[in-house]
Amino acid sequence: MTLPEACEQIRFLIMKVVDNEASHEEEEKVKNHISQCSECRDEYHKMLKIKGATGEMKKQLLPEMAWDEYWRHLYNRLERGIAWIFISIGAIILLGYAVVDFVNSVLVHSQLTPLQKGGILIISLGAVILFISVLREKLMVRRYDKYREVKR
Repeated sequence: MTLPEACEQIRFLIMKVVDNEASHEEEEKVKNHISQCSECRDEYHKMLKIKGATGEMKKQLLPEMAWDEYWRHLYNRLERGIAWIFISIGAIILLGYAVVDFVNSVLVHSQLTPLQKGGILIISLGAVILFISVLREKLMVRRYDKYREVKR
């Protein structure tokens, strides 16, 4: 069942009137039309009822739920951020110590120049930092991976 063209235009204007976005002329046009058209009048009253219900929902439910959610996420992000910093620093120190110990034992018993020894040490430390960084990134991205639940 298709609506007459006038009713289609009025239904669009009804949404504007309900949202308080219509001009005075548009409001008058809607009032004149719904005084004669029962279908559009019913539509207007339904829209007002929905607008009222959603307005009440926002006043009653949103503030408490929004604040609870905000604080929960804020503290989670702070705690997790600080935890990741400490974990990263600890892992870098431990792995760095292991690398330095390994490199030291290899470099002390070799006939390499100081520049070569320094290069090996710097590359080893860089590898440790890169490993920790990539591992941390993979763990963080895993939470947001949109294909995580896709099964092959």
